[in-house]
Amino acid sequence: MENNLHLPAGYAPLTEDEMTYTQGGGAVDALGTVATIVGVCVMGASYIWGIGQTKQWLKENGTGNIFTVLGKGTDALLADMSKSFSNAARDAVAAVSVVALWPVSLVLLMLN
Repeated sequence: MENNLHLPAGYAPLTEDEMTYTQGGGAVDALGTVATIVGVCVMGASYIWGIGQTKQWLKENGTGNIFTVLGKGTDALLADMSKSFSNAARDAVAAVSVVALWPVSLVLLMLN
């Protein structure tokens, strides 16, 4: 009995030097790392800015029941967002990060 290897008709064997295209991508990896670092810094700065703005706003407008304060806060946020696209983007990132990290945000807002 012969041991023959039967391959499909469209099979094209590759040599090791033909696989060199799988190596590389270092520049793309470096750009991805830089983008991640910049994104984390922007998110962190937006979070800190959002906490600061919220504390300041609560000192000035934090009187009344919780629903009145939430309504006034939402109105103030939407009014600021409607001024420009950059305000809308900045406020959206800050609001999402403050809400997403609500346990930490709650503690930070209660600290003076």
